[in-house]
Amino acid sequence: MGLIHKTKFVPFLNAGTKTERTWKQIKKSTTYSMSFNPQTKTFDFISSENPEEEVDSYQPALSQSLTMFDDEPDFKEIFDMCFNLPTGGDAHKEVLLAFYASKYEDTDETYYKAWLVDSVVKLGTLDSVNQSIDFDLALNNHETGAVTLDGSGAPTWVAGTWVKDVFTPAA
Repeated sequence: MGLIHKTKFVPFLNAGTKTERTWKQIKKSTTYSMSFNPQTKTFDFISSENPEEEVDSYQPALSQSLTMFDDEPDFKEIFDMCFNLPTGGDAHKEVLLAFYASKYEDTDETYYKAWLVDSVVKLGTLDSVNQSIDFDLALNNHETGAVTLDGSGAPTWVAGTWVKDVFTPAA
């Protein structure tokens, strides 16, 4: 039993298209702060003395503070967005969140829990003094599945379902 290390939660941006995905790991961020942002409803039932709150849904977001190394693919991808200031559909990026802390091994593959997410990149602050770009990833419409890794460590998305720690790839 031990603590889960920060390197076990790995975000990737799709620098390609939905049909030809090119995953770029966000490597040089000094922040990985996921807020689940529960959306709640309050009910004032006649049978209860006090109002009761229930979770209706979640609106997760992932905050990042990217250190600006000019030769890093993650910086190039985010700086391009800072320069062009995309809005609407252009502000969307596919994000792959791999949870390397949870895995399932069958005889042929190792599957890691993952989310494939339609994310809105919300640019925050480019701080040239601290050499960082702060941004949030609004994690819309996530699909639960898995990733496998090739020999170089590049992820491949695998659609499927998890039941506890057992993964079943989609047919």
